[in-house]
Amino acid sequence: MEFGPGETDGAEGLFGLLFDGSPEAYAGFAEDHYERPVDRGAVAAVLAGGSLTRWTVGALSADADFGAVVARARAMGFGEPAGSRK
Repeated sequence: MEFGPGETDGAEGLFGLLFDGSPEAYAGFAEDHYERPVDRGAVAAVLAGGSLTRWTVGALSADADFGAVVARARAMGFGEPAGSRK
């Protein structure tokens, strides 16, 4: 495909976040997208592959149901969230 002067295929905008991979980049994206502050520490914990905790889930979404998030995380192969066992 050929692009005219100043035109692009948009790949940089679509994939830039994936290539960056930093908590700051994702938090910045999420703040723009969801129009609210995002806890960078919670984002860093998730991106580092750490166990989900009630704090991490609550910091990212105060209204989220921890049990539902745990079930979804397991279904996606995220692993055993901390504090999910009774």
